[in-house]
Amino acid sequence: MELFPARGYFFCRYCSSFHFPETTAPDGVRVLADSPEKLVCPACRKTLATALLDEAHPVHYCRNCRGVLLSRGTFADVVRLRRAWATGVPAAPIQPPREEFERRVTCPSCGRELATHPYYGPGNAVIDSCDTCDVIWLDFGELKQIVDAPGRDRGARERAAAEKEEWTPDPTAGRPLMNRGDGENGRTARRIDLLGFLGDLLDS
Repeated sequence: MELFPARGYFFCRYCSSFHFPETTAPDGVRVLADSPEKLVCPACRKTLATALLDEAHPVHYCRNCRGVLLSRGTFADVVRLRRAWATGVPAAPIQPPREEFERRVTCPSCGRELATHPYYGPGNAVIDSCDTCDVIWLDFGELKQIVDAPGRDRGARERAAAEKEEWTPDPTAGRPLMNRGDGENGRTARRIDLLGFLGDLLDS
């Protein structure tokens, strides 16, 4: 059967049948199959599997140590979306152990040594990256650590939804916002807006 990693299923061109793996791993990873490239985990040297992250992003996953190999673009998209949709209480960042900066691991794709460095975003995580292959290796728990860290972008979806309920663009020229709330404040805002609209008509 032929694997379609971006869609998360196998397909047989001979009998036109489908197979949908149901193996779900922690951290939003769904394992599909062993990697056809036989990539080796940089942390524990086991063979990586092809997988889907958040049911949308093809990644490589280690079923032994639960690390994830993903492209830099995928990493940025996943962090941005997960932080925007986060609703739980943020976790205080912790100082990473010194030994995390001293380890030496190689890129599963090209065999070169990965650069081990702090992630210069929320979470105080230490990540490994390969500039040649444009990929990032995340040990288990590092993605959660980044998503759970405090910051203004965290839970932005909830704030945007709340603002949309309270405010709406004003269709009349020159007044970008109009309060739609109930009560005296809402009625006052609507009266002011109506007077302004009539004034615009008289001026024209």
